[in-house]
Amino acid sequence: MTKMERWLAYFANQLSDDEMGELIMSDEAIHKAVDAARTFLQNDAERLAYINRELAILDYNSDHRDAFEDGKAEGRKEGEAKGRKEGEAKGREEGQAIADERWSMLMQRLLGEQRYDDANKAAADAGFREKLFKEYGI
Repeated sequence: MTKMERWLAYFANQLSDDEMGELIMSDEAIHKAVDAARTFLQNDAERLAYINRELAILDYNSDHRDAFEDGKAEGRKEGEAKGRKEGEAKGREEGQAIADERWSMLMQRLLGEQRYDDANKAAADAGFREKLFKEYGI
């Protein structure tokens, strides 16, 4: 067995007790690892400290992941709100430009035809103004 295969066999933990014993005796590095693991597992304070470190790492990673997801959601929400606000402002601006253009076209037609009374009435009466827009196809 190669060194890599011996380590894989050790970590796979599928050997019988006799096979594991032979493996431990045949490889000095594995023998030292087993001794270190036994020492570690026998020391309750060390084992508890290790478990606490691992839990702290898991908590940190979980908190970090949650904060990242929260940040993405908040950024998306802010971006959508900003986009909506900008879109509404642009829509109002474009709508106003169209309304101004329609008004200008209507006044040019009415004044060109010397319909001064209709021009005055259109300025004051939105319903009449709409009627004239339809009349002129504006």
